[in-house]
Amino acid sequence: MAAVRIFAAGKVTTDLRFTQSAKGPDNDFLSFAMAHNSGRYQDDGTWVQTSTLWLNVKAFGRLARNARGAVAKGRPVVVHGELRHEPYIGADGQKRNSLELHADAIGLNLRHCTAEYMGFGERTREALVAAPQVTQPDGAGDPFGAPPDTVGDAAQPDGAGKPPAAVGADEPPF
Repeated sequence: MAAVRIFAAGKVTTDLRFTQSAKGPDNDFLSFAMAHNSGRYQDDGTWVQTSTLWLNVKAFGRLARNARGAVAKGRPVVVHGELRHEPYIGADGQKRNSLELHADAIGLNLRHCTAEYMGFGERTREALVAAPQVTQPDGAGDPFGAPPDTVGDAAQPDGAGKPPAAVGADEPPF
């Protein structure tokens, strides 16, 4: 059967389930459920939800380990992978079906939140922020246009260790 590959955007609806494999790190496993809400705007500008698509996401190896640092229940995500139809027997003994997305890539949906890159690459935010800059009010000197309270170690608006508020919170859900 041919594989159907999709991108899905939605919110994580369950706690993450991570299993570290005794067979080695390539066999580590992560799963969670996500929901994508469809809808439309009415003439008066209010959002009306029309349907919800539920997906069970599965990730393996490095992707499973890395996703644990960014993905959590309630966060907006974008997932790319192979869509599969999986039959199972429910707790009531009835045959049921689920849609599973075997992930190749998982990331936060930056339309609905902010993120800070921590990894390898030719340029990092730290290198750009460390470069001499002309400081201007309201963070205009930041190469990413972020206000001062969301840059570097100062990103603790409501107390130590708390992330900045989500961007786009006033937008309709996915």
